[in-house]
Amino acid sequence: MNKRWKNSLSNEFVKIMGGFLVVIVLVTIALGVYTHQIEVTYENKTDELRSKYESAIELEDSLNQMFFEARGYLGFRLESPFLSSYEVEKARIEERISALSPKLSTQEEREKIDDLRNYLIRYNILFEDATEFVASDNTDELQNLSQNMGGTDLVYTAKNSIRELVNSIRNDIRETDEELVTRLSNIQDLFIAFVVFLLVVATFLVGVMAKKIGRPLHELAIASSQVSAGERVEVPHEKRFDELGELARAFNSMVMSIQSNESKLISTNEALMKQREELKVNKDELEQSVKKMNYQTKVLEHRNQLNRSLASTLSKPDLLQSIISNLIEILSADRGLIVLLNQRRDHSSVGLGSDRVKRWIDHIEDGPALKAITQKKYHIVSREATPGEAGYHEVEESVSYDMYLPILSEDTAVAILCITRIGIIFTDKEVSEINDLCRQISLSLDKLRLYETTENDRKVTMDVLNTIREGIQLVDRNGNTMSVNGQMCSMLDACISDDEREKDFEVWSETFLGKVNEEYRDEVRTYINRVIKGVKPKESELVYQTNHETPRFIRMYYEHLRNAEKFIGSIFVHRDITREYEVDEMKNEFVSTVSHELRTPLSSVLGFTELMISKDLKPEKQKRYLQTIHKEASRLTVLINDFLDIQRMESGRQTYEKAAIDLKPIVSDVLEGYLETYKTHTFTIEDDSDQHKILGDSDKVTQLLNNLIGNAVKYSPEGGKITIRFEEKRDGMLFLHVEDEGLGIPEEAKPHLFDKFYRVDNSDRRQIGGTGLGLSISQEIANAHGGDLSVTSALGQGSTFTISFPILGKEMDVPKDGGVLIVEDDDSLALLLMEELKASGFDVYHCRSGESAIHMIEKMTPRGIVLDILLDGKLSGWDVLKVVKETERTTDIPIVVSTVTEDKQKGLDLGAKDYLIKPYPPQDLSRSVIKALSREESGEILVPEYAIEKERKRREERGK
Repeated sequence: MNKRWKNSLSNEFVKIMGGFLVVIVLVTIALGVYTHQIEVTYENKTDELRSKYESAIELEDSLNQMFFEARGYLGFRLESPFLSSYEVEKARIEERISALSPKLSTQEEREKIDDLRNYLIRYNILFEDATEFVASDNTDELQNLSQNMGGTDLVYTAKNSIRELVNSIRNDIRETDEELVTRLSNIQDLFIAFVVFLLVVATFLVGVMAKKIGRPLHELAIASSQVSAGERVEVPHEKRFDELGELARAFNSMVMSIQSNESKLISTNEALMKQREELKVNKDELEQSVKKMNYQTKVLEHRNQLNRSLASTLSKPDLLQSIISNLIEILSADRGLIVLLNQRRDHSSVGLGSDRVKRWIDHIEDGPALKAITQKKYHIVSREATPGEAGYHEVEESVSYDMYLPILSEDTAVAILCITRIGIIFTDKEVSEINDLCRQISLSLDKLRLYETTENDRKVTMDVLNTIREGIQLVDRNGNTMSVNGQMCSMLDACISDDEREKDFEVWSETFLGKVNEEYRDEVRTYINRVIKGVKPKESELVYQTNHETPRFIRMYYEHLRNAEKFIGSIFVHRDITREYEVDEMKNEFVSTVSHELRTPLSSVLGFTELMISKDLKPEKQKRYLQTIHKEASRLTVLINDFLDIQRMESGRQTYEKAAIDLKPIVSDVLEGYLETYKTHTFTIEDDSDQHKILGDSDKVTQLLNNLIGNAVKYSPEGGKITIRFEEKRDGMLFLHVEDEGLGIPEEAKPHLFDKFYRVDNSDRRQIGGTGLGLSISQEIANAHGGDLSVTSALGQGSTFTISFPILGKEMDVPKDGGVLIVEDDDSLALLLMEELKASGFDVYHCRSGESAIHMIEKMTPRGIVLDILLDGKLSGWDVLKVVKETERTTDIPIVVSTVTEDKQKGLDLGAKDYLIKPYPPQDLSRSVIKALSREESGEILVPEYAIEKERKRREERGK
């Protein structure tokens, strides 16, 4: 082993590289040591120079400071702080000269520091003289000392001397730095030369090793090439004892082994080549089989998808898309189309644009498809492929085959299939398979038509059921809900969601019974259980109450369903009778109330009458009895009038004689009737409005006020303050508030407060009489006057009833286009005309002057204008008429002139549609406006039906 290592190339290479590395390390260490010594030497030298430089700078600073303090003393003649600081700096200079002197290395520097000492001695002598001159205030001697005796020159000489010393030391530092840089540069050059030397030596060593290793390897490579070429060669370098010798011997052994086994390898290779050819043939056959099997698998998958769609799909678009998509895949076609031969031509396609499909369907009855439809069998058309079908393939002649197949139902074509394949004709086997599939498709389409018919019938039935006001629920013989209508959903929350076909009995019954009041729950449970079992309940109908926030009364009845005498289910009908129940309760309460209200005054009348008939009474007692009889008779009259009023209002026969009235005196007159009678109450009028005039019926307004003030007194049994307050709002409405401090109104009673015959029922009100008609009549009167009646109340704190009336003469804001504008300066007549047109279904606005009319027309575009000629302001009606007709936007607006001026021809010449001369019946204005609007050139005018009906009735009455 040792001998082999000594003779090896590796040993030789290690020796050479080891010596080379030793040389590198030694030279590197030597250069490093030399460089370090130079740096240390120059660093010490530089430190000494910098220390000397810093001492010189400090000395210079102290010298300048001493001169500064001396000059300060001589200039300002102050011992403190200048003279004391001068002494401090002089002592500091002596210390710094002593510290600097040992650091001076040259004779020149020592001479300069000696000169500086002499200068300072002379300066101190002169300064002592100067201090004496300062003490004696001898300015002339001070100037002489400075100018003639050299004081100033001595200062500058000392400063120059120390400056030269500082500069000399600085120059020494710079020269030392430059010398250090030069030495380091020389060392760097020496290091570069050493690196170049190493590269040269390394190159030489590489050449030597390449010669020793590369050449033998090259010769072995040549021998290897010769062996590869089949030549007989003698391998070189077999006698060497290094690695190359071992490689040569191993290579020679390998060559001998290869040459000995060459014949065996050749024969084996020939056998392998033969087997390879056989495997290749088997592989091709196997690939064809796999490809065919994959195709069959794909076809089967699409057949299964098609069968599933035909069996389970109930959506026509999804079914058609599935049919054509799967047929395309089954036949390996390029494009296809299926069209139903119904009125809508429902269709689906693959590989065709929508425009092309539409064009094909439009010509379905005059194209190739007609032959397949009429002959009721398939038809194949071969044609030259279009450039779009050929695509990017460079085919000179490409043929497309279109197969048209009718889908028959009861020997009638119900759909047509068109499938296109490019360059491949349809085989008889494929045609037979597709015909079989068409029969399946026909059955599926029949099933789909039947389903759609059934579904449409079901929807129609549900639509009909949803229009019925009763809730209807269909259950099977097990009690499971099969169907409910919309009324049942909203009434008892018994809907069936879209993803459910039915709702189990346990689910819906518990939900349903949870909404029934506990008092009725057991009875309802027994009822539905007996009905579901097919047993007739004791009662055919059942009334129950719900436990909603607002309870409802429901009447429930049923019907059993049978098929050939077989019980199959039941229908529950739930009818909301809440209103009927409330009316019945109200009727009973009304009868009770009326009987009480009528009998009480009648008893008094009869009783006092019998007393007067049967006994002789004193005149004063007779008068008192007659007054009582008169009061009770008046009370009966009021009750009867209330009943008659409510009857007239309901029948629409209530009439109002409206005129301009002042509301404030009416309120005062009404209050006078209460002041003497009700001593425990105080009555106050608060007026926050400047306007009190309205258009109204004085008697009806008085009745309205009596009802409200009477209620305020009646429901304040303990007395208290009653306030009537006027308030004007910006929208042209006058509000009248009737406030009391009485019992107040419960929250649950407020929604029913204005219902007829409704009375709040609690212990505090049982002793208070009334029919429950007053507030209903009051609201009707307020509405008939263009206003409203509302209430705010807190239980136990009193109530406030608020009436609103349109103020007479207030011009209304302009909310939007489309109304009728009345331009009239007479407020009473304007309000009368407004009420007339409102009754005919028009939105009406009013202004009093020509200027305001033009201003309003600039903001809105009215449908029509009723125009007076004599108006407030500078502009007359003629001016307004000209402006409207000369403006392009308003020129087509119909104008009806309403005036006392008999100049009809002028109005018509200026563009008016009609000309009414005052006075005239208000109905004539409605007819004229409707007639004018019906002639508008801009389009059809839709007049409200009730306005037309009203006009028709008026004409019939006039005809009678």
